[in-house]
Amino acid sequence: MYNLCNQLATMVIGETSETEDREVVTMKNLIDGREYTVPIKKLYSRRPHITADNHFSGENVMSFMGENGFGMTCTCRRDRFPPGLKRYFNHEKVVSTDKRTRVARFEQPIFAVNRVQAKDDKKPYTRTMVSFQSTGATNIAGVNNLLSLTLFVQPKFRGAKKNKFAWATEQNEGRAIYLNHYHGVDSMDHMIKNTGNYFISWKYWHSPYLHAMSMGVIAAFDMYLECSEGLLDAAWMVAKKDRMSFSQFRLRLSEQMLQYDPRNDLYAGDEKFRRTTQMHKMRRKGSKDFSAEEFPETGVTLANLRAAGKRICVTMEHTQKHFDTIIKKSNAGPCEVCGLSTYWMCMTCGKHMCLLNKRNWNGAKCAFLFHSEKFFGLSRSDYLDVLGKGWENGKKKKNDDIRREMESWKPATEAAMERHARFIARLNAQDVREESATTSGSTCNT
Repeated sequence: MYNLCNQLATMVIGETSETEDREVVTMKNLIDGREYTVPIKKLYSRRPHITADNHFSGENVMSFMGENGFGMTCTCRRDRFPPGLKRYFNHEKVVSTDKRTRVARFEQPIFAVNRVQAKDDKKPYTRTMVSFQSTGATNIAGVNNLLSLTLFVQPKFRGAKKNKFAWATEQNEGRAIYLNHYHGVDSMDHMIKNTGNYFISWKYWHSPYLHAMSMGVIAAFDMYLECSEGLLDAAWMVAKKDRMSFSQFRLRLSEQMLQYDPRNDLYAGDEKFRRTTQMHKMRRKGSKDFSAEEFPETGVTLANLRAAGKRICVTMEHTQKHFDTIIKKSNAGPCEVCGLSTYWMCMTCGKHMCLLNKRNWNGAKCAFLFHSEKFFGLSRSDYLDVLGKGWENGKKKKNDDIRREMESWKPATEAAMERHARFIARLNAQDVREESATTSGSTCNT
């Protein structure tokens, strides 16, 4: 509770915690190991109110919350009553064999109030104790949580139309605050049950691990929904009818988990898997050197991606214009995509590219890839021009030097093309964000 309050204090507008006197927090990228700072998001206009169960109740916790300006409502354990109050409240545990009367009740809830004055740098606060129901043995402890306390009746309904019936339950403000907030925990318990992430085992330590994993799945789904709304980034917007349900999300997540290879060493603990320890030590990847292979330096930037508009085909009409100029030349040259010798050349781009595979039609795969945006930066000419291997001190290298440089070029694999396509998609998303920022800025200036 202490750590939670210190973390929440940094999110209050105009306030910082005692241990974290700064407006940014340092985070570490699990992929490349680099650290970066992100601003702390200010969410609250004042220190928030927290609802918890009786595991967190007690004199030390309640005093700490009040002295630091927080509010709290929680059920009170039978062995943690404030001094001198236990005999005034219902605290006897009801035995299941006893018949408890449904008629006798208190006309008002039992309550106690203690107002604590400010002292030194500690803030003033108000402690409260309220009986949960008029005849129940549960009680609610609170700090800075109630403005008033009365007994009222809350209507309940079930059914519909002719089958609809109503009844009333006794309620008070303390009980209402607790039940209206604590249902979030009940909802999470229900979603944990829906994950079905369990199996029967004598190894008792599997149970808390699976429970924590289920909570992680729920948190990931909540993050997915927040990103899909498009408020964090417009490029992440997904229409509500196209968003995955919790069931679809778990299926997709299961596929990704089954396809992941711990030899990639992206996450903590991957180096302990048997699949990793069976490898030779010199062949194992660390999280730092893995980034260079996972995201190769192709020299592609947002600027040269924009400048490659003549080559990249976005529409079918643009593609047709390039394909209409592909002719068979008398002199062969290496294909820009696969590197094999071919006679076909796109006269618009002035580059050789394959249309056939060993004289068999393959759908002009190389020609389509070369004109695709997702392949920009992986071709032979990109290796020389975009990556800069064919230039030195602003001047083009000699043919012999270029020939030696091209010996180190290799055609991109399917996995490399998929990674590069994701990189190009991120560049495009960055372009969209910059354009939207420019548009909004010009609108504000106007």
